[in-house]
Amino acid sequence: MNQQERDAFDSRARVQLTTITNQMNDLRTTVERFDGRSRDITGREPLERALDSLRGLRNRAAARIEAAHQADDDAWPTARAHAERALREAQGVLDDMSARLHAQAA
Repeated sequence: MNQQERDAFDSRARVQLTTITNQMNDLRTTVERFDGRSRDITGREPLERALDSLRGLRNRAAARIEAAHQADDDAWPTARAHAERALREAQGVLDDMSARLHAQAA
């Protein structure tokens, strides 16, 4: 596998992971400010549990990125696919949670 391609993937994946981390931190701040009283149907505790679960997905994505970084040339395509899938999953859950929180805040 081309080292330049591997380096480009590693760089993109780490930037995406940083973006996910920053968005998670923003959501955590929103949840901490959430009083859980108004019109919402869920309280703060379920939101905090969802954030903890999301952190687990983020950590798994970080581990998959590192595994791809360390993989030999033969294993790299598979490791990259696992890392990409983990990133998509974490981003999808983050997007869903963000949409739910913003809908509740409205």
